[in-house]
Formats: sequence, C-alpha cells, structure tokens
Amino acid sequence: MPLAVAIAIVAALCGAFVEPVSAAPMTSWRGVGSAPLSDAAAAARVRPAPERRGENAAENRYRPSRGELDAFRYGHSDRYGRNAVEYNPLTTRVTGGFSGTTDEILQWAAHKWGIPEDVVRAAAVTESWWRMSQLGDRAWVADPGRFPFSSREGTRDVFRSLGIMQIKWSPGGDFHPGTEPLRWKSTAFNADYWASVVRYYYDGRCDWCGRGYGPGQEWASIGAWYNPYPWRTSGHYVDTVRRHADHRTWTSRDF
Repeated sequence: MPLAVAIAIVAALCGAFVEPVSAAPMTSWRGVGSAPLSDAAAAARVRPAPERRGENAAENRYRPSRGELDAFRYGHSDRYGRNAVEYNPLTTRVTGGFSGTTDEILQWAAHKWGIPEDVVRAAAVTESWWRMSQLGDRAWVADPGRFPFSSREGTRDVFRSLGIMQIKWSPGGDFHPGTEPLRWKSTAFNADYWASVVRYYYDGRCDWCGRGYGPGQEWASIGAWYNPYPWRTSGHYVDTVRRHADHRTWTSRDF
C-alpha cells in the first residue's frame, strides 16, 4: 500500500481531516523563505522506493529521541559560543523524524525542505555513494578519543566527516556543533540537517558569506555545503553534483 494512502487511512480512522497531498516528485525549489513541511506532511509525499543500500538498515530505522534533539540544538557550542539554533535557526525543525529506505529518506528531506529530489539524491551520491558508513576528511588530531571509534584511523588520525551527506564535526566546535553522534546514528537526521543548512544559504540567512551572496541561488547553495566562503568558489563540487543529477547515477546498474 502506498505510504500516502496508508497515512490518510490511519488519520481517517482517528477522525482527523487530511488535506489531499500529491505524490508527485519534488522537482523544483520552494520559494525563498518558505517554511519546511512538517515531518508527517513530508512523509505523505514520499513514494515507495526499493532499497539500494541494505547496509544502511539500522541507521535508516533510527529516529532521534527528544532528549537527543535537545542536546543537538542547545547542548553544544561552536568556537564563537553559538549553539546549533543560534547558528542556524532552521535547526529547530531538524528532527530526523522519518524511517524508510535510503531513497525514501532522501525524498522525505527533499519534500520537507523544498529542494528538488534529484538534487538531494545527487548530493548524496557525491558525498557518500549513499552509504552511511562513508568516512571522509581524514586529519591528524590531538584528541582522537573524542571522536567515534568507527572514525579513528591509527593512533592520531580520524575521519571528521561521516554519514550519507558527510556531516563534518570536531570537538572544538569548528564544524556543525551538536551533530555528534546523530550524524552517524540516523540517516534521516543526516539528510534533514544537510537540507536545513542548504536552505539557510538559499533563504539568504548568511550574513558572513561575502561578495555576491544573496537569496535564491540554487546551485551556489548546494556548493556552500562544501565551502561557503568565499561565496561561489565551489564550482568543481557543484559540477560533480550536477553531473550525477543529469545522469541520475543512482539508477545505474553498478551503483
């Protein structure tokens, strides 16, 4: 049974009014400043899709608890003393509140935040080939014990970027404070957080992005995940994402 139909039936049995929703793909950006959909409204728009990455099963099922989300939003600070919400107010809407196949999770994030599905899928190909186990940004650190065990390499090297969208983190708050450990525990959280950051740039919220920055810059906002400053200096990264989107790499037999 399609997910949207199941949700409608359950709501009807509970006596709730359900506004009809479209199960059409998300193919364009919602307008600048548009509020994200609720988790349930985004879920109702997800179309069933087979699993291409069975190894993501545990992470695909994991939904963060309220306590974990409070710790993410308010429990950690970056080097300037800002928690996740102070840095990006959109993180109040990041929940990871969905479970499904890997493609269904990417659809959910796309619908929730108003980003074209194929752009989300292509970014996930670029970052991890859709694997939650992907490790990236290897670096020497003085305190490897503060990183998750699975990200350590040898006695001093660690991988700072983890998960399907490669959320980068360090204990000093240099990157994405509060996202550890949910960044590797939950696929939906990883994608949800990524999409909130992309919308932060797309909606014109960045007051430090420099010359040429402004709202509504679609591909530049995708590139900002890789490097936001100086603005529009991630052309090679954007080219890779666009190539995967154009070729729909995730549909190939050897993906």
